[in-house]
Amino acid sequence: MQRHTFIQKVAGMVLAAFIGMASLGIADGKDELVTIKHQLGETQVRKNPERVVIFDIGSLETYHELGIPVAGVANSVPAYLPEYRSDKYAKLGGVKGPDIQAIAAFAPDLIIISGRQSNAYDSLSTIAPTIFLGVDTKDYWRSFETNVRHIAKLHGKEALAEQKLAALRQKRDLVTTETKDDGNTGFVVLHVRGGHTAYGSGSRFGFIHDVLGVRQSLADLDDTSHTGHRFSEGDGLVEKANPDYLFLIDRDSAVGGDEKQTDGLLSDELKQTPAYRNNKIVALPGNIWYVSGGGLISVDKMITDVGTQLYGLKF
Repeated sequence: MQRHTFIQKVAGMVLAAFIGMASLGIADGKDELVTIKHQLGETQVRKNPERVVIFDIGSLETYHELGIPVAGVANSVPAYLPEYRSDKYAKLGGVKGPDIQAIAAFAPDLIIISGRQSNAYDSLSTIAPTIFLGVDTKDYWRSFETNVRHIAKLHGKEALAEQKLAALRQKRDLVTTETKDDGNTGFVVLHVRGGHTAYGSGSRFGFIHDVLGVRQSLADLDDTSHTGHRFSEGDGLVEKANPDYLFLIDRDSAVGGDEKQTDGLLSDELKQTPAYRNNKIVALPGNIWYVSGGGLISVDKMITDVGTQLYGLKF
């Protein structure tokens, strides 16, 4: 009888321990699955993934701002995120060419990509849950907030994320208060090795028009691709645009080339615009506007760039 009672007690203790461990697993969320819907599909991810590999720079910014650890990154990380250049973080391939074998050997719990890695999505998805968190330029702000909330939900950082998003909305609204009453028009130009390409609403640089409300100098520049509208001296595009504001992004310096003075990036035709004559050239840093975008740091900087340079706002 005593032996039977002893066995019952031991069995009860084992069961209690098992239940306790199971409860702990539920409490810390390690067994909870979160479904992330993104542009390339729908992916189930275990909550609180530990070995996170990030190729999308905007997502890396968001992880940094929310205080979430990262395990692996691309070989090249912008200078404004110096921490992730250290050997503490595994370097797992180029921004345009993830090292599939190295990533597989690293055995991540989650991989985050964007447009430059989209061709590798299927291969990466066979290694670990992979989510595409590139921003949707046709609906920039909603897409940006959705991506931040995806990351926050995966790591239990919802409250902090909402706090930061609210601050950015308030900052954005300070700029749109200015632009809604501003009848002047803007023209966004990317400089690449002496050539120029114009971008409009819905494009990779459409943030200026679609989020901040700067009027377009040319309505037919609406473009949902990344290619933009390449123009050259005398083809009439600049003359037709005749912008009051010129937003200039230098790709060359963003990808490691020499930085040039703004004047050296402009064609003679661009120097005939009201924007140039009235000193309304807004130089936008390529490492934010060209390389990154869509993260808590870059979106904050993009709002600041336009608000301070165009309207003298103090944030």
